Amino acid sequence: MSKKLKFIDLFAGIGGFHVALKSLGMECVFTSENDLYARKTYAANFKDKYLSDPNLFAGDIWKVDFKKIPDFDILCAGFPCQPFSQAGYKKGFNDNKDGNLFFSIEEIIKAKKPKVFFLENVRHLKNHDNGRTFKVIYKSLQNLNYTFDFKVIKASEFGLPQHRPRVYMVGFYKPKLKNMFKELAFTFPREIPLKKTMSDIFGGFVSKELNSKEERKIGFTLRVGGGKSPINDRRNWDGYIVKNKVVRIKPPQGLQMMGFPKNFKMPVSDNQAMKQLGNSVAVNVVREIGKEIQYHLKNYAR
Repeated sequence: MSKKLKFIDLFAGIGGFHVALKSLGMECVFTSENDLYARKTYAANFKDKYLSDPNLFAGDIWKVDFKKIPDFDILCAGFPCQPFSQAGYKKGFNDNKDGNLFFSIEEIIKAKKPKVFFLENVRHLKNHDNGRTFKVIYKSLQNLNYTFDFKVIKASEFGLPQHRPRVYMVGFYKPKLKNMFKELAFTFPREIPLKKTMSDIFGGFVSKELNSKEERKIGFTLRVGGGKSPINDRRNWDGYIVKNKVVRIKPPQGLQMMGFPKNFKMPVSDNQAMKQLGNSVAVNVVREIGKEIQYHLKNYAR
């Protein structure tokens, strides 16, 4: 499979999918992101020619003519998670602003029939509305003639010093698979031992006197609220209690925690930068799943 794989980046945020898959030699041909500040960060880091075309670097996904999206192989989407998250209001599909955006993914797949979809969301998506939301998602995609496999993966299982469990969903268009592999389960990547901890990120500042075995492995004790939020605000993630002292994470540390390269630019305020990082995907996890997608297409697709 010598042809360069092409992907689209939906609800792209600051481009975690883009960073990961571009590092594997793939090419992004279309991006959608509605947040103006996230678009600013995205544009500052990727110099692809298509980004100068408003039809290819889109805002509101519902204003896009799906049939005019350039042909691509992989649909990537970290679709908005707030309606499904444990910490949020958990409105799911009843959230008219964000919850129904999954159906734009369904419509794009219906129109373009890519070889693969690659989705990410919060772990609680599996359990939202007693599992009915997740059932709607996988049934919708299976009805479009795609396989459907998923796994909850923590960022800490792929070299990043934070838990950040997310559900990753991957599916292949069955008509593009060789007959004998149409029902073959997708193999998610094996874990990578954690080598970098918060102690490394803070230059040895973080206490080793931690509570659980998992916390000792990662190098922090407790997630605390971001910005001016209370210390026990579980919805945020940008500070840690270290020997009874609150240590706030700044964008340079946040970029390391998420797996972004050192030269990644964040031309926004620190508050905006931390919000963007909090909404991003774990680059290391996406990259390793991307490698398995490449392998699957090379060996099992027509």
